[in-house]
Amino acid sequence: MAGKHRLLVVDDDALNARTLSEIFVLRGYAAQEAHSGREALELVKQARYSAVLSDIKMEGMNGVELLRAVKAIQHDIVFILMTAYTDDELILQGVREGALVTMVKPLDIERLLAQIGHILNHRRPY
Repeated sequence: MAGKHRLLVVDDDALNARTLSEIFVLRGYAAQEAHSGREALELVKQARYSAVLSDIKMEGMNGVELLRAVKAIQHDIVFILMTAYTDDELILQGVREGALVTMVKPLDIERLLAQIGHILNHRRPY
């Protein structure tokens, strides 16, 4: 059941983060948003999440750096990267670091929800 899974949406575009969080809540997930990598990292230190959906390009700490830091705290977390840019090197780095999925903005919301549902259906919730 989706309601048991906690998702963290990280995007320096506050409107995008809020919109995605609200979509996840409407689909029965517990969702929280962060507007920077550092803010997200603090939240991960305080609570366990089933998945993180993070933008790649952010000021201060990019999504790949966040991925690395989060995996050091919670190695089994599902991490999904999203980007509006085609920075192949950062995307490849993210995959090497353990991102399960990378998605290009604008997001195909139905595809995103299907992928998250499929991935989390086979994991225990947090």
